[in-house]
Amino acid sequence: MKRTGPLLVVAFILVVVLLFLGSAVVYGSYDKGPRTTTEVLLNQENGTYMKVIHVVVRGGTEEEIGYELGKVGIEEFNSILLPFDDPVYGEEKEQYIKGYDEDLYERVQGVKQAYQLGEDNYSYDASFPFYVGGIPLCSAIYFPPVSTEDGHAIAGRNMDWYYNSDQDEFTGVTDLSLFTNNTDINDEKFDELLADKIGTLAHVAEIYPDEGYATLVVGTMDLLTGVVDGLNEKGLYVASLQDGDTYTDAFSDLAGFTTTRPNYMQVLGSILEHCANVEEAKQMLTESQFTMPFMGVHFLICDDSGAATIAEYDNESRELIFTDYQDTAVPLTNYAVYLKPDISQYPPENPNNAHDDYLRSAKLHDYISDHEGTFTTDDAWDAMEMVEANADLSPEEILAGENETDRLLWTVVTDLTDRSMTVKFFLKDGPINNETYRTHDLVLSEPFTFKLER
Repeated sequence: MKRTGPLLVVAFILVVVLLFLGSAVVYGSYDKGPRTTTEVLLNQENGTYMKVIHVVVRGGTEEEIGYELGKVGIEEFNSILLPFDDPVYGEEKEQYIKGYDEDLYERVQGVKQAYQLGEDNYSYDASFPFYVGGIPLCSAIYFPPVSTEDGHAIAGRNMDWYYNSDQDEFTGVTDLSLFTNNTDINDEKFDELLADKIGTLAHVAEIYPDEGYATLVVGTMDLLTGVVDGLNEKGLYVASLQDGDTYTDAFSDLAGFTTTRPNYMQVLGSILEHCANVEEAKQMLTESQFTMPFMGVHFLICDDSGAATIAEYDNESRELIFTDYQDTAVPLTNYAVYLKPDISQYPPENPNNAHDDYLRSAKLHDYISDHEGTFTTDDAWDAMEMVEANADLSPEEILAGENETDRLLWTVVTDLTDRSMTVKFFLKDGPINNETYRTHDLVLSEPFTFKLER
């Protein structure tokens, strides 16, 4: 009988410990490779809500970059690898990734090195080292360069999520069903991990590979491919937002288990690393196969030339539909634009909910149409502040299904022309400012500015 060897045993024990206890691990190393720096921007101190890290990887092969990101995820977030139900799913997924994006495949091999898994070990999903995060319930806006004071293309974006200041069961997660349909790992300790950390962890990652486009990402869930907002050195910007009218893959998982294709965040990462403009991004999306677990999403994709598109998926046919713009300001919230192109025909479903999708969309459309003169980065900040999530309801109301407590996790304003992102992160609540809507003034961090520089 062939010996499996101590490495496989150690790897199995390692992942089990990570999965249920979130403990640190020992990882492999390269003798040479990229230069990596890590900085903790926020660390949940003095009653603040979020931990945010900034990681920069300069140089190195794709495999070395994957190793570095895997290692940082372990060190900073206790990232885990979700198991496959059978290694056959893992092998099929890696082979698909290899044909679809060979650079990502090489990064996956680097992650395996960080977790001391052999190249032929397909038991765990090394394409998505999971650390728990939040789902993009949010708003966005794009100003093309012809509409701005300095001739730069500008995008604004709010990332919102369910919130509870005590980080208990009212965070919106009561079990693993939000993230996976596999009940075997629905362990009490892992539930506690989710409840403690959901929506509280995020990262900013700058990656400068030896070959391929440099990328700057603000994201969550996974340091390797967890893209929520992203920019590359060619001036291409991508963002994912919830779309309540778009299909979800009801029986798919975020990663691992029975998945054989990447999820939507991973595809956005591939677009940033390989596409120079909106047209190339559209082509890559058209050729992609990916999953949308636990919620539907649509994408805002724009570049520094003034081109933009909203990519959405028909709920019945699953056909990919693009709504294209050129030199036009574009607002976006959480409903399918291709189905409802005229916001004036859709009044708010809940006028007393400040985060109603149609109410926020109408505010952004009005902001654009009523604006006099050209737009500035200050206008992007102002527009996002108008539609930030900051509603406050009691736990009893949440449990009764009347609404949810939600908060802005971050606002990012991106200068596509300057290749920079400026982000403010949520720290804690200020006082209630509107008794009708039960909204708060929010205490945000100082602005952090990041710029792609080779």
